[in-house]
Amino acid sequence: MFMLGNLLSPSGALGATENMIEKTIPVPVISARELLVMLDAKESVILFDTRTEEEYEKSHIEEAVHVEPNTPTEAFIERYADTIRNTKLVFYCSVGQRSSEFLNRVQQKCLDAGAIACYNLRGGIFRWYNEGHPVVDSRGATDDIHGYNPLWGMMVEKRRK
Repeated sequence: MFMLGNLLSPSGALGATENMIEKTIPVPVISARELLVMLDAKESVILFDTRTEEEYEKSHIEEAVHVEPNTPTEAFIERYADTIRNTKLVFYCSVGQRSSEFLNRVQQKCLDAGAIACYNLRGGIFRWYNEGHPVVDSRGATDDIHGYNPLWGMMVEKRRK
């Protein structure tokens, strides 16, 4: 019973989802903490948010570039080839599923175009948010997160005001 209760908590459900994604789509991952260290150190990093426009508009990690999740590989490379050279790329979505799939498609082409490394943000924006890191919308800082759907939305921990 204890294990079931833990699985049904936001952090337990998100952890189980992260593990499932990493087993089925083996791409390099980076934790929210590791990403924060890179950003604080002013490393050359580009964040790509691979959620829908509606999700991105509700909130995203500051300075993230929105890319539709179904963007073809060649179109992505054509658009960003010059930008990604000598840069670390971090892809994210809500929990890491769509961004893992996206990264799996574009990783080799990004590296061929000169990217230093490519990562999927473990647990996506949900993990980032749940660990207390900031998100923004067009007006600035926000506490709003798009839940993707009601089931996935249960993995978002509500912040105390």
